[in-house]
Amino acid sequence: MTTEGFVFDYAKCVGCHACIVACYVENKTQPPIVWRQINTYNSQKIPLAGFLNLSIACNHCVEAPCLIACPAKAYTRDVQTGAVIHQPEKCIGCQYCTWACPFDAPKYNPSKGIVEKCHLCNHLVSVGSKPACTKQCPTGALSYGLIDKMGVSESFGLPKTSHQPRFIATNANVVDVFPEQDISISGLEMNIHNNHTVKLNTKIHSRDEWPLIIFTFVYSFLAGSIFLFANFNNMLLKVVYLTIGLLGILLSAFHLGKPFRAPRSILNYKTSWLSREILFSGLFFISSNLYLFVFRSNWMLVIASLLGLMLLVSIERVYSITRKNYVLPIHSSNTILTALLFVLLFSGLWKLLVGLMALKALLYILRKAYSYEAISLLMLLVTAARVLLGLIIPIGIISFSNASFSLFLLFCLIVGEFIDRYEFYNDIYIDTPSRELEQSFSRIA
Repeated sequence: MTTEGFVFDYAKCVGCHACIVACYVENKTQPPIVWRQINTYNSQKIPLAGFLNLSIACNHCVEAPCLIACPAKAYTRDVQTGAVIHQPEKCIGCQYCTWACPFDAPKYNPSKGIVEKCHLCNHLVSVGSKPACTKQCPTGALSYGLIDKMGVSESFGLPKTSHQPRFIATNANVVDVFPEQDISISGLEMNIHNNHTVKLNTKIHSRDEWPLIIFTFVYSFLAGSIFLFANFNNMLLKVVYLTIGLLGILLSAFHLGKPFRAPRSILNYKTSWLSREILFSGLFFISSNLYLFVFRSNWMLVIASLLGLMLLVSIERVYSITRKNYVLPIHSSNTILTALLFVLLFSGLWKLLVGLMALKALLYILRKAYSYEAISLLMLLVTAARVLLGLIIPIGIISFSNASFSLFLLFCLIVGEFIDRYEFYNDIYIDTPSRELEQSFSRIA
């Protein structure tokens, strides 16, 4: 397949940033938002260590992950040029496309509450011209033209992907430029980790994702606790259930950059797992409360339970696009396991509950044993709280109190599962060209 796209020559790029300036001028973007970025290895110019720049923006992939993932259908493709265009008036500011894109192309603009990205200077390309960044490159390192082999699996320092980016790199085998004896010189390893040009922002961190932590935990709890009402009809608890579910939805909505556009989030349910998550959360919330307040039948409970399960599957699939800092196939805070834990608790199935807690404890211990995260005092305290409150004390209560339900048992399980869910967001990250560039050189070293 022959198409037009970006052509980049590692050997010619001197890191002058003319391409970035051209993008600023042509598209009237405002710093610090930048649609094209320069990732640099050895920006401190350590002698004999080699030097490399990578200029990258949106590659307008054939199977564009941003277009597939966006829940609000804020992306379209120009049939004539193949450019993937972001429509700001439709963007809800969920930032999920910034997670989906392996090239770090969509940029969230907090001042506008929406995402922005390179549109290939579509107004120029559509009339036979070239993108502004390529026209202003003084060395010819960045150009725009015909490419007959899409994909970057052979391109040094770029994330491997199957999305068929319209990008090709020449002189991509730069390993020979960095002999092993030079790579291992004193001070280079420090440069790899302290290079300010290489941006290691993973986009995901627990301290920034409180609404998502609360939403995913609340709805895994509600999906399990609905079974409390199968044989227990208490109006106060029903109101509490309704209130918690409503607060979870509102909190997730106001996590958006444009919360009042939230209804758009279910438009792309055919391809976006985030759109499905939001759709099923609404359907589960409605059906579960219909069961509690209107239709007290087993059929309604089955319907609500199935919708709850579909919601939990969608939640897990939303995070399938992320990279993992753990080696296990599932995380110990898996929302389906968490919901099942509360199902067993409220159903009084104590032996099965203990067995599930033992399984979660095993997953937790193994995850910690093979974690890539550096050990810190805070992490040790969090781990201790999780193990003590969420595992040891609950198992002790069940074992030595004739297996009876208590509010303290419920409290311990909630705290333990919430801590585990908090840790989940520190155990995932998004690959980017800057991270891949650093890791590529780390592997060589």
